[in-house]
Amino acid sequence: MIPSLAPCFSGTFIRFKDGLALPGEHASAVSGRDLLETDVIERLMVRFAEVYPGGDRRALVSMWAQWHFGALIIPTTAAIVFLGRDLPVELDQVSIALHEGGQTAAIIVPDDGASLPPRGTDRFTRLFARHVGPLVRHLAGQFGVSPRLLWSNAADIFEWTLQQAAVDDRANPGALAEGQTLLQSKSDGGGQPNPMFGLVKYLPQDGQTIRRRKVCCLRYLLPGIECCGGICPTPPKMWLSQKGPVMTTVRTS
Repeated sequence: MIPSLAPCFSGTFIRFKDGLALPGEHASAVSGRDLLETDVIERLMVRFAEVYPGGDRRALVSMWAQWHFGALIIPTTAAIVFLGRDLPVELDQVSIALHEGGQTAAIIVPDDGASLPPRGTDRFTRLFARHVGPLVRHLAGQFGVSPRLLWSNAADIFEWTLQQAAVDDRANPGALAEGQTLLQSKSDGGGQPNPMFGLVKYLPQDGQTIRRRKVCCLRYLLPGIECCGGICPTPPKMWLSQKGPVMTTVRTS
């Protein structure tokens, strides 16, 4: 855990304290920019496929992206919302510590950042425009996975993080509002289509309000991994027959 960010990681967020790290905390790492190299990311996917032998290729890429976005988005968003930290998380600034199976274990940032202006905007530009966006484009292009599926993974994790932070009195209302705008606006600040718009919704069902993704992450196509439950927009018929009524689920990976 980065010492200056320690106040972020209590309660729900304690299990994400090691998602960000400083140089020297991990014995080896891959440069973030190397994830945009065809051979590097292919080798990682081959390693990851050994964790889920026989798994659907699209689902493997989707699940790998969820691991990566969980390590990246949750602690970075917590640092922005709780501490007003501007972290250098651009893909070409960071390194990636890996688990044995090729999944992201931590995002290694060059330093612990600086304070954001008290009334700053574009707090999340480094995170989404300069890390998530380039990585989504490369994964989609190399592996033929839908960009919308990958952005849905990112939006799901980001929306969950904002949801959890919103119940904490330490959260900055302006940062929370800016985050919600990223999820609810049809276009970004430059007038381009917003890739996260509408990808997580709250819908009425059987007298309840349920949280649901718009695009399935395909994780149920991996051996040993069940469907996400109520958050899945298209739960497999087999799951429905075994599990009964769809219930609300909040998932972070």
